[in-house]
Amino acid sequence: MTESLLNTLNLKLDRMSREYLENVRKGLALAADLHRSDMFIYVPENLGQGIILAHARPHSMASLYTEEQTGRRVHLADVPIVAKAIQWNQAVKGSRKIGAYSAPIQERAYPLRDRRGRLVGVLVIETNLMEVQRLKLRSRVFRHALKWILRMLIAGEFGNVENISPFGEVDGLILVDSTRTIRYISGRGSGIYRRLGYLSDLVGQHLRQLENDDNRMVIQAFSIGRPLQFDVEERGRYLVKSVIPLHVNLPLYERWWLRVRNGWRGPSHGRVWIGALLIVRDVTEERRSAEELRAKSMLLREVHHRVKNNLQTIASILRMQARRVEDETARHYLLRAASRVRAVADIHEFLQYQEGQSMIGLRELVQQVWRQIAEAVIPDDMHVEFSTEGPNIWLVGQQATAMALVINELVLNAIEHGARDRQRAVLLRIVDLGPLAKVEVINPRGRLAENFDLSQQQGLGLNIVSTLVQNELGGTFRLYSNEAGVVAEVTFQKRVLPGTMKVHGD
Repeated sequence: MTESLLNTLNLKLDRMSREYLENVRKGLALAADLHRSDMFIYVPENLGQGIILAHARPHSMASLYTEEQTGRRVHLADVPIVAKAIQWNQAVKGSRKIGAYSAPIQERAYPLRDRRGRLVGVLVIETNLMEVQRLKLRSRVFRHALKWILRMLIAGEFGNVENISPFGEVDGLILVDSTRTIRYISGRGSGIYRRLGYLSDLVGQHLRQLENDDNRMVIQAFSIGRPLQFDVEERGRYLVKSVIPLHVNLPLYERWWLRVRNGWRGPSHGRVWIGALLIVRDVTEERRSAEELRAKSMLLREVHHRVKNNLQTIASILRMQARRVEDETARHYLLRAASRVRAVADIHEFLQYQEGQSMIGLRELVQQVWRQIAEAVIPDDMHVEFSTEGPNIWLVGQQATAMALVINELVLNAIEHGARDRQRAVLLRIVDLGPLAKVEVINPRGRLAENFDLSQQQGLGLNIVSTLVQNELGGTFRLYSNEAGVVAEVTFQKRVLPGTMKVHGD
C-alpha cells in the first residue's frame, strides 16, 4: 500500500528511500501492537505540507483513533512534534490532548533516515498516559526489548515481521537471550505455560529444559535470520508460536547492566542476535470449536445427501409409475408429483455442497429446477425455449425450498398453457427491489380470459403456489395478462441470516 501511495502522490523519493520507508511500514503494525500505541509514518512535502504515509493501530488495546489516518495530508505546523523532529533532526518527546474528551497522550517522534543518512520521514508514537504508567511497572528487560524493537524499526530492519500474526491482548510474551535462556515471561505467557503443566517460574531456565520445541524454533530462526511462525500441538492444546530474532548494537554499559541485573547473556561482539522474542497464542478453544463445526457440517451434509437420495428415489418411482399408466390424466398428475418431489430434492443437493453456507443463489436454483423439468416432464417431441434474466438473489434454505416448488409449478403451468403447437416459450425474470425481490414467470404466447379471477381457480398447482407464497415466503402472488403475455408474479421479502452480508449479487 505504501508503494502505491508513494506513486500516487508522486513524492520526490528515489528507489532507496522508497525501499527504506516500505521496510519501516512493514514492521509498523507489530511494533504498534507490542508498544500498545498508535504509530505513524509522516513524509514531509514542500511548503510545510506533509502526508501520513502509514498508520498502525494496535490490536493489543483500543486505538486512540476511530479511523485509520493513512493518506491524510497535514500542515506540519499543526503537528509540532513532527516539525521539531525535522527541524532539530533528532528524537523529540512531548504530550498533548486528543479526541472529544481531550484525553492526554504521550507522543514521541523519531527522524527516519535512509541508508545514506538522508531524512525522508518521521516516525511518531502516540500512547495514552495510562499505558505509559503501566509500562513503567513492567520488567526492565521487557522495556529494553521494546527499545531494541524500536531501533530495528527505525533502521528498517523490522520489516520481515509482516507475515507474523498480530499481537493481541490475550497473547503471551517470552524473551530469551542469545544463549536461549528465558529472561522474561509475561503474565499471559505464564498462564499459557501453566495450562501446559509448567507450574514453576520459567525465568532463568534454558529452553532445553522445556519439554517442547521452543529451543528448536529459536535455533531455526537464528539460523535463517528471520522471524518464523509455527502451529503446534502440545499436551492436548493448540498454540501459535512466533519467534522474532532481535539484533542491535548495544553499548558496553547496557550489556554490563543487563548481565549484572538480569543475567542477560549476549554475544561478545558484532551485530549478531542478542536474543529473541517469542509470541505465544493459545488457540485451543478456537480449534476445538472449528473441529466441532466441521463435524456438524459433515453430519449435516450427510443428512442432506440421504434426504436427497430418498426424494430422488420417490421421484423415480413416480415417473416409473407414470410410464406404466395408460390414462393421460393420471400420467400427467404423476409426472407433476414427481417434479414437485424432485424440486425439493434439488434444494438438499444444493445444501449438501454448500460447505457450511446457508444461502442459495436464485439463478442457480432456477436453472436446476428447469433442468429436471426438461429431463423428466417435457416430451421429446416438444421444444421449449426457456430463458432467464435479471440479477441474482440470495435465499435462505427455507425460502429456497418454497421458491423451488413455486418456480416448478409456474414453469409447468406456463408450458401447459402455451401455444397449441409443439413450440413453447417461457421467460423467467428476476427483479431486485432492495429489501424485496420479485420473480416473474412469463408465457409470451398466452392470454387470460377477460373475466379471469385467481381467487376462483381450483387447480392444485395454483393453490400450491398461493399457499407457499403466503405462508412460507410471506409475499404476494398475482396472475395477469399484459403486452408481454401471461405473467405469474411473486413478490417477497428477502431474508438475511445473522452475520451474513451477502444479500444480492450478480
